[in-house]
Amino acid sequence: MELFRDDGCLTDEGLQALLDGTLDELGRLEAAEHLSFCDRCLDRYTALLTGSALEQPARDLSRPVGRTILIRLMQNVYGRMVVAGVAAVLALTLWRGGSLGLILARNASSLEAYVPEQIDPPAASKLPPKSNYTEPPRPEEKTSVARRAHEAVSSLWDALTGAADEANTTN
Repeated sequence: MELFRDDGCLTDEGLQALLDGTLDELGRLEAAEHLSFCDRCLDRYTALLTGSALEQPARDLSRPVGRTILIRLMQNVYGRMVVAGVAAVLALTLWRGGSLGLILARNASSLEAYVPEQIDPPAASKLPPKSNYTEPPRPEEKTSVARRAHEAVSSLWDALTGAADEANTTN
């Protein structure tokens, strides 16, 4: 009995012998190795094992299961997003409508208990003497190129607008 055909696949007799268990150890190992990578022979062997075509389910369950998954997903994710969106819209409506100010004004007495009092700045007598403090140089004291350019453009603009004002008054 030949185990393999010329194209390298298992023969029908080889598959039946593998199913019956009449192959020797080497033949069983070769057949198992071939079934591990040949899908056609594996399908034929599976068909022999089952004896007939695979049974069809009584009804298609993909739609009800898909609908159930979608409903639960919407309940978990979209439901939470809708609640958060409604809360945000309500808060913005109260804020923009002025109702939030009225609510806070009515409860101002209870809020004042939680707000600390204003702390006054230290008195001038507690400040260190000015001899200990050196002021950093101020940028406007230095005449930089940018400052001079700004002054030149400003004076040019003033001259142009002044000339335009004089022309308008003489006409």
